[in-house]
Amino acid sequence: MPAPRIGLVLGGGGLTGTAFHAGVLAALDELTGWDPRTAELVVGTSAGATSAALLRAGFPPADFVARMTRSPLSAAGTDILGDLGPLRQPARAGRRARRPAAPTLVPSILRRPWRYRPGVAAAALLPEGTLAVDAGVSWLGDLFGSWPVQPTWITAVNLEDGARVVFGRDAATSVRDAVMASCAIPGYFAPVVIDGQRHVDGGMWSIHNLDLVAGIGLDLVVVSAPMSSADRRALERSTVARAPVRLRLDREIARVHESGTPVVVVQPDAALREVMGSATMKLSRRAPVALATRAYVHRLAATGQLDALISAGPHG
Repeated sequence: MPAPRIGLVLGGGGLTGTAFHAGVLAALDELTGWDPRTAELVVGTSAGATSAALLRAGFPPADFVARMTRSPLSAAGTDILGDLGPLRQPARAGRRARRPAAPTLVPSILRRPWRYRPGVAAAALLPEGTLAVDAGVSWLGDLFGSWPVQPTWITAVNLEDGARVVFGRDAATSVRDAVMASCAIPGYFAPVVIDGQRHVDGGMWSIHNLDLVAGIGLDLVVVSAPMSSADRRALERSTVARAPVRLRLDREIARVHESGTPVVVVQPDAALREVMGSATMKLSRRAPVALATRAYVHRLAATGQLDALISAGPHG
């Protein structure tokens, strides 16, 4: 039997989202025997773009949690990252802007708001961010001489026309620039210029961009969704912002299901959301979130929620 074609979708979520992905990837490797590095396709958005790049660089899944907790890496992980050192705080890229980030796009949004995603409209209307995103991902330039051979799609939004850009599929640049663009949170980070066009966070189009994998013949898709919620109806305040994320994710899941591909989703429950908190850019939360997420995924496996992946993996 040929190996199943498994896709991996890593959603946005800031620094705590990166830690969530770390826990998910490490636990899946431990529980299923499926190595996420072998995914047929990896789609990365914002925080997920960084994790996608690390996977395609060959970084071992178990080392993702070690990296978050500043524990010793394996020999293979050390060979890849070397002495990377702690994550640096981003430097200010310029003076605080007052006008909208995309003034040429604003008139079109105001005339026909229904034609634009709410996130895209917000990215255009917010002032440009003033922090340089390269502080967190500049090290990626040392890992890749060219785009990965294995299919890797990194999403961003073009501020000039409001369109989604999928690097690695229908647009080309370096891995470093693609990840920088995907991570450029509007109003926080300065846009990333690629081929004369300004780009911002792919999460402004969709936190997950799961719809990209519909109809491409995958046998299974695994989604790591740090900004979603495992509870459809929860009362805590932190879930209010997650509700529209969950709603869009459900729609994208339905689209992938309609194309004939099953989907396994890992999204935080109330206890894990409490650990994650609402401030997604706090460095101090990365270690506890990574550890709590790994334990959470182990609990999901015990309840049968990962059976589709376990049966598709090498030990299924």
